[in-house]
Amino acid sequence: MWFRQTIRHACGLIALLHALANGPAKKFITRNSPLERLLKEAAPLGPAARAELLYNSKALEDAHAEAAGKGDTRAPAAEEECEFHYITFVKVDGDVDEGGRLWELEGAWKAGPLDRGVLGPEEDVLSERALEAGVGRFLRVAAERESGDGGGEMRFSLVAVTSGG
Repeated sequence: MWFRQTIRHACGLIALLHALANGPAKKFITRNSPLERLLKEAAPLGPAARAELLYNSKALEDAHAEAAGKGDTRAPAAEEECEFHYITFVKVDGDVDEGGRLWELEGAWKAGPLDRGVLGPEEDVLSERALEAGVGRFLRVAAERESGDGGGEMRFSLVAVTSGG
């Protein structure tokens, strides 16, 4: 499930929704919670209607504001530019023999999610193949872009949503 981002400075929220709505993390969502209800309501919708659902969700707005208020940095005003962004890489399981596919999900891309290829049943987003096709590919492209403009500096963070095992 892909969410188009229409809420300014909510890319972290959109990235977390992508991680939780797809792949193995969704089995840890509390039953009948506001998040489960939101994802169930969003599932049959197309991208525009799904974005509108998020934009109009009071429960999501309240949860986002509460989490943002606990952070160590000042959240930028809606009209401010922000140079940081979040992208989600998630394995979406297919049939048992195939394993699944690695998807790159970013809410600001008009084209939607990008299929980064097949992962075997034993592979997850931190497997060698997934890292090469996903995060590794992203870092190579970003490094080439940064070195090409003379900036040479690339700052990023990685967050992995994994089981406790």
